[in-house]
Amino acid sequence: MLKKYQGITLDLFKKNLELLRSSQPTLASRVEREPKQNFVRVSMSIDGNPIPQIGPVSLHSNYYPLKEAKDGLSEYCLRGQQTPVVYGLGFGYHVLEILNRYKDSKVFVIEPLMSIFQSFMENVDLEPFLPNTQFIISTPPPKIITSNQTVNWNKYEHQPSKRLSCDYFFSLDKAIETSDYLNSNRLKILVVNPYYGGSLPTANYCVRAFNDMGHHAESVECDKFAEGFFSIKKTTRNKINEESLSNQFGHFMGQFIAAKAADYQPDLILALAQAPLTPEAIKNLKRLNIPIAFWFVEDFRTLSYWKEIASCYDYFFTIQRGEFFDELLSLGANNFYYLAQGCLPEVHREINLPLEDINQYSADVSFMGAGYYNRVQSFPRLLSHDFKIWGTEWALESDIGSRVQNKNKRVDPVDIVKIYNAGKVNLNLHSSTFHNGVNPVGDFVNPRTFEIAACGGFQLVDERSELAELIEPGTEVATFNSIDDLCEKVDYYLKHENEAKSIASKGRARVLKEHTIQHRMHEMLTHIFMRDLNSLKERVSSRYRDPVSYYIDHVGDSSALGIYLDQFRGLNEFSIKTMVNRIAEGEGDLSQEELLVLMTDQIVKSKA
Repeated sequence: MLKKYQGITLDLFKKNLELLRSSQPTLASRVEREPKQNFVRVSMSIDGNPIPQIGPVSLHSNYYPLKEAKDGLSEYCLRGQQTPVVYGLGFGYHVLEILNRYKDSKVFVIEPLMSIFQSFMENVDLEPFLPNTQFIISTPPPKIITSNQTVNWNKYEHQPSKRLSCDYFFSLDKAIETSDYLNSNRLKILVVNPYYGGSLPTANYCVRAFNDMGHHAESVECDKFAEGFFSIKKTTRNKINEESLSNQFGHFMGQFIAAKAADYQPDLILALAQAPLTPEAIKNLKRLNIPIAFWFVEDFRTLSYWKEIASCYDYFFTIQRGEFFDELLSLGANNFYYLAQGCLPEVHREINLPLEDINQYSADVSFMGAGYYNRVQSFPRLLSHDFKIWGTEWALESDIGSRVQNKNKRVDPVDIVKIYNAGKVNLNLHSSTFHNGVNPVGDFVNPRTFEIAACGGFQLVDERSELAELIEPGTEVATFNSIDDLCEKVDYYLKHENEAKSIASKGRARVLKEHTIQHRMHEMLTHIFMRDLNSLKERVSSRYRDPVSYYIDHVGDSSALGIYLDQFRGLNEFSIKTMVNRIAEGEGDLSQEELLVLMTDQIVKSKA
């Protein structure tokens, strides 16, 4: 009997997975990819419906779950353009009740536990839930509110699910409150640039995104000191002296950043990968009592300096998870959060190229990037095509080097956008220093993936474990799993240009909807400030507060001095001189408060 039931369960799961793939392909890929977690026990209710249980918690009535769902929603009512949002899935009996009541509404179901959703897929027919149900499963709250408009949400809380995952749903409510605050208040943010490298453009994009979002962001332009940093190696061949000079230069940069921060008084400091901040410099910055965050937009396997600094920051954002998270935990760091790369739409966009640029940048196959080992080994297979390369670190005297258009000089971001717009097939092979082709364990997704898509360019990108959760392979982006596969697909898409254009168009729409740097920065800010929103509110309000109100709060609004100061509320400029001038305009005897003001004025003048 048990074997038969398991067979039925497996068949239902396969059917449901195909249904889910047609409505939410990204979620279907996650369900398929994530290992089964056997936390959920399933029993049958008296009326013959499956009931999930986790530990002692039963998520529905063991007797009549359908009646329980109907009774529980007796006071739930949608008004106007409200969107029903359900906290907790269970096996969805309450969701079906909402769908039956409001047949034209799209229902959002937020379930924090993938194990419950997997069990739901095995035991409940998904068809009645489609197409009007959007499942949001095991997703960090800051990501949920960044990807969805929460203004018209009408929330229904499934109480057993809420008891089971109370911390998660509390965080979700806090994320919504924080997001609303961020959307209506201006923060001051200081971004610390690296000296050089691929993360420098990202740092500049972060500043532009923050300002575009209505915040006030500035850069610490460490890249202006790059020449001094590199000149150290040219100054001496003595390794001890070189290390000493490097340490002194690093100490100077730490002081330089601290001075900028003390002057700017930001609400947040964000450093990008390879920013010149030592553990000592980070410790000094913490005296400002504001969050200090780091976005490690690098491959943790290639660059290992993160081991020294990850635990020093208040928040450590990564473009990889899985194995990287395990490594961070082994070092005692638990401040990490996955935040993928993105594009900046005002830079990465579709453009109409003049004939001169078309002649210069168009190609059947094009690539923009550095001459890493796996690219040097792989790209000669494509030399029979009209193939152009732009980038640095290529061996120009080689066969593949003869296709490099810019002679290894730095390519301006404006020209990069032209390259992405003009190429028929943009290659996107993630870099590797030792693989001959595609990295079989590639996980992070590079910024080029989003930037090409935002430009409306068609791309072929190597398969990555995180890619399917960000953009749908085969529909929104074309992928390859080997260099043989790449060569075949280059030929195929050059012959099927309309199909390539369709994929590029869908990819562009997805990226602009979900994967801009603005999306990433809002998610980052929400994650950081939802932990202590009250402190942020106090800091921001004190910055724009009426100074007179500030003084009155300190002396008490019912005190004699507080009553006297009340007449000056709302003045744009307020000082002792303001009060002295008001006293000079008055008549009659001086009050004690007025005498105090005049006495203070004389003391200030005597010390001047």
